[in-house]
Amino acid sequence: MQLRDWKHWGVGGALVGALALGGCGHEQTWTMDTTNAVPAAGGQVKVKNEKDGNTRVKVEVAHLAQPESAFNATTYVVWLKPQMGSAQNVGVLSVGKDLKGSLETKTAFKNFQVIVTAEDFPNVTLPRGPEVMNTRVVMPS
Repeated sequence: MQLRDWKHWGVGGALVGALALGGCGHEQTWTMDTTNAVPAAGGQVKVKNEKDGNTRVKVEVAHLAQPESAFNATTYVVWLKPQMGSAQNVGVLSVGKDLKGSLETKTAFKNFQVIVTAEDFPNVTLPRGPEVMNTRVVMPS
């Protein structure tokens, strides 16, 4: 199955896939919803509980237009937003000429939203630009 096909599974498909994989130690994949501004884009978030108690998060996108052409912005920023609290800028999602990109990070969060926004600056402290894609991650306890 190709990345662009995963976004058609929606939240229900992602939830079934996560439940089938089970708990600690297994990587789970969550499909990202995209905006109408980038209808061909597809994204997924792979998460895994690490032995140190943190959650490894890998955001992968494909068919995502450059931010300059799709949003009149200079960069894509990835945010992690816990259920209670503000979104945290975890880095820039660089998209290559092949329209693919990825970003990997770790977090202490178990239940959080992953948001990609189009921004004018990579070091913004609050999401101000248009939302490009997002998904909600709920890890088993």
